[in-house]
Amino acid sequence: MRRLGRLVATETEYRIAATRNKYDIRTGPSRSPQLERRMPSRPQQSYGSFCPVAQASEVVAQRWVPLVVREIMVGYHRFNEIRRALPLISPSVLAQRLKLLEDADIITRRSDSAGVSYHLTAAGEELAPIIESLGQWAHKWITRDYRSDELNPAVLMWALRRHIRPKNFPPGRAVLQFILEGEPSRRRYWWLVVDRDAQPDVDVCRSDPGHRVSLTITATVRTMVDVVTPNIEIGEALKRGLLRVEGEREVLKRFETLFAFGPGSGVMSGG
Repeated sequence: MRRLGRLVATETEYRIAATRNKYDIRTGPSRSPQLERRMPSRPQQSYGSFCPVAQASEVVAQRWVPLVVREIMVGYHRFNEIRRALPLISPSVLAQRLKLLEDADIITRRSDSAGVSYHLTAAGEELAPIIESLGQWAHKWITRDYRSDELNPAVLMWALRRHIRPKNFPPGRAVLQFILEGEPSRRRYWWLVVDRDAQPDVDVCRSDPGHRVSLTITATVRTMVDVVTPNIEIGEALKRGLLRVEGEREVLKRFETLFAFGPGSGVMSGG
């Protein structure tokens, strides 16, 4: 056997050998440890590919990342705002995802007298319609009957907060009480406090805020999720008795205009 040549790579030595008129490639341990040390190791989350889809997925497809971007898109810029909007994310994971997005130049971190806030960069602004389209695509092709653990009242209420239209409320403060039928008492009662001249203009409360209730809305979590996503129009839910509303006449007559659901109204993924 006559060895014709040698190719050395980072992990494997290739020997090209000729036998009669054929060539064989045989492998063995690398004999170039210096070269191995110079080559950077592949990050754990990397797909190891130059493909743009693979490289984008290394950031955008990580768990929680699209939802964090969505919350910043719809106006939640403070750490605690984002965390309340995503009640199942841990503080440490949220901090990691925000750092990842900052390192990828999708968001930027700002500091002011009120503390730290997060905002979309130019790259993040271009990502926003992609996240919106992802929700629309899922609503058309992926969404199926929900498991019980997916019908979370806290997620629902923060989704409703995004869809509130404060300018459609009468001047002053209005309180919407939600009674979620079938839920245990600690998860059944929620309040949205709306004041279009305040900052923030909508607050989510898990305990009675102590103000006069303007409207009481009674429905199951599933019905409200169907309204938010939207699988059913709010007027249809009222007509079918799936949703019941009572309260002050001035607010009651505006009820169907107090929320905006559907494309462009807070990202169709809803929760």
